[in-house]
Amino acid sequence: TDRYAQTSSNWFKVSNLDGQSNAHLRGAEFNKRKPKYPIQHQHEFERDSKVLSMCSKLLWSTLKETTEILDDGTTFVITGDIKNMWLRDSAAQVHPYVAMTADKYHDSVRNPARRLVSGVIKRQAFYIRHDPWANAFRKDLRPEGATEWLGRKGYIATWNYELDSGCYFIRLLYFYWLNVPRDPLFTSKLVKDAVQIMVDLWSVEQRHEEDKIAEGKLFDCAHCGKPYRYPELPRNGKGSETAYTGMTWSGHRPSDDRCRYHFLVPSNMFAFVALGYVVDLAENLWKDLKLQHSAQSLANEIKSGIENHGMVAHPKYGRIYAYEVDGLGNHLLMDDANVPSLLSAPYLGYPVDEMVYRNTRKFILSEQNPTYHTSKDGKVKGYGSPHMAARIQKNIWPMAQIIQGLTADSQEEKLQLLDMLVNTDGGTGRMHESYNPDYPERFTRSWFTWPESLFAGELR
Repeated sequence: TDRYAQTSSNWFKVSNLDGQSNAHLRGAEFNKRKPKYPIQHQHEFERDSKVLSMCSKLLWSTLKETTEILDDGTTFVITGDIKNMWLRDSAAQVHPYVAMTADKYHDSVRNPARRLVSGVIKRQAFYIRHDPWANAFRKDLRPEGATEWLGRKGYIATWNYELDSGCYFIRLLYFYWLNVPRDPLFTSKLVKDAVQIMVDLWSVEQRHEEDKIAEGKLFDCAHCGKPYRYPELPRNGKGSETAYTGMTWSGHRPSDDRCRYHFLVPSNMFAFVALGYVVDLAENLWKDLKLQHSAQSLANEIKSGIENHGMVAHPKYGRIYAYEVDGLGNHLLMDDANVPSLLSAPYLGYPVDEMVYRNTRKFILSEQNPTYHTSKDGKVKGYGSPHMAARIQKNIWPMAQIIQGLTADSQEEKLQLLDMLVNTDGGTGRMHESYNPDYPERFTRSWFTWPESLFAGELR
């Protein structure tokens, strides 16, 4: 547990958490102690007031600006300028606070971080039980509307089936368990059911082409009992053709874009890691041998699929990981800034083939990667996503630069990335979705908390 509980109790103090409103959380007194960074030469950062002020501000932006503790004990988290709750985004947004939930840092009853994080987990479990294919949800039920043909009904804001959504839920649950193993949350049937649902769904979606259906009493939602079909995917919503690989199918990427080939390798890497967490939870928390074995078997099959189908030979860089494959010999060579990405595999805990990852990293951070861009003066470098190509064709995402820094071997590269990040904020003091490397003041999404949490939480 100590590996994950790295935050001092001096970071915040709360005197009252009896009420249901998060006004108590927002009224917390935040200590001005300088954040620490997981790299050397910290004295160099102490002279950079912008780095410190941005880190301090952005660490708390999720808490102060995007969270709402509801009367039912759950926590609703908006992304920022979009007022819905993405499973992926919300889990990533509160992830920096998980280390603050441990007993050793706060009173075990009045721990504000614990109240916040457990509320997110409960809310996510409720949403997964409501519909395990959906990726984003509303706070309240919505009457029938014009977008219902896209699956957007009830609590569902967007019905993109994205493999990583369930991975983020499981990761948040697991890390919270490491810090607060005795929380009554872990006896909740709803929470365990949500985990079981994801394992069962991922198993069925290994054979998406065969139209297999997830069955059982947990699959009783409005969209259950039939294969997943999304109207904007080819072949009447089924997606492009696939063949069994061992990996599990995803309709969309973590950017919310449609997959070209539906075995999304970085998301399968994340699923392998998440299934390892499920194995640990099933064995040591829930004592569920059946879930333990099914999660382990699925993890093994996914890992085998990545190793046998997810690597290709590049003419310049040698053997590298593909971004997407279909099991029929087709593959897509690129990386997308949104996490999980190929670059983020070690950050997420996936046991990469070191040589293949090094080759892949060289490819990603080169002009061979179609999403990689450099400013005209050569000072700003990084890669982005096809997701914003229509608005900023030459786009770099701060999220990708943060991940590049976190996975870099050299201190020099880490420092260069940090310098680029703080000097391409467009004068706002915030992390954005994407920006033009030649004109950083031209950016998308002025309020996007996911990269802010990643920046401040990981660099503190």
